[in-house]
Amino acid sequence: MKGKPHTKAHGARNDSFKFHAPEKAQVVRRNEGARDQVKVTATLNNSNSVTAIETPASNTQLYGVAPVLEALRAGSRSIERILIAEGRDEDRVRELLALARAGGVPVRRASRVELDRITTANHQGVVAIVAAVRYLDADELIEQLAGRIGTNDPPLAVVLDGVEDPRNLGAIIRTAECAGAHGIFLPERRSAGLTETVAKTAAGALEYVPVARAGNVVRLLEELKKRNIWTIGAAMSAEHKYTDWDFTGACALVFGGEGAGLRRLVAERCDRLVSIPLRGRIESLNVSVAAGVMLYEVLRQRTRAGG
Repeated sequence: MKGKPHTKAHGARNDSFKFHAPEKAQVVRRNEGARDQVKVTATLNNSNSVTAIETPASNTQLYGVAPVLEALRAGSRSIERILIAEGRDEDRVRELLALARAGGVPVRRASRVELDRITTANHQGVVAIVAAVRYLDADELIEQLAGRIGTNDPPLAVVLDGVEDPRNLGAIIRTAECAGAHGIFLPERRSAGLTETVAKTAAGALEYVPVARAGNVVRLLEELKKRNIWTIGAAMSAEHKYTDWDFTGACALVFGGEGAGLRRLVAERCDRLVSIPLRGRIESLNVSVAAGVMLYEVLRQRTRAGG
């Protein structure tokens, strides 16, 4: 199936390729050279999505109203998200909220218990999670990808629609870099960010592959398609197998989260949904494994074509 000029996105199926995660999971990480173990617990919030709660060893943090305010004003740090204690609504907190909104930084209300679990410092009800590396602007990454069209190395991007496990995200980033991907897009919300855990799992790949945050994944796919980049989503019951698609041209691979797979609107905006055959009794692959399978199919096809 050769790539054609975009006319409209192909229809999607509701039974998106699902990457299952247990409702409650506990992962224990042992720091190198240390005896202490750090526990990372995944819990369900009210919207039934998995929220990773990590200890201070897993992230770089700022805490307290004044330090977080100054970091937002200066713009010198890439802030992943800000947690504010429920009930805090004084002038400086409202200013903080306005600066975060202007800078595109996600803010979430949290209980004091959750904030105390994240840090033992005097956080004053405000904690900012700082990314391990700086994000690239989404528009800039899109233009970088578009600039590769017509070259001997056509753009290959990865779009993740809600991957929340930091180890899955790190593994995908590592595999994407090894397979020659030119960029990765994450949603601003309901996604793992570029924490120290992700950076460690990525094993240095974050130094080479740019990562951008998109405020709206559906609009991102439309922007990619406007630039003649085909969007190919992974869906378990898709009619076409992933090996049937011609990946030698410009393309973006789209993967859903661990729980529900691709969201319906995201799946509907993909040009084509493809499936990975399964012969065993387990009904789905881990999202990082599925990404690896498809990324290396892209590499196989491009290598065979002389790319």
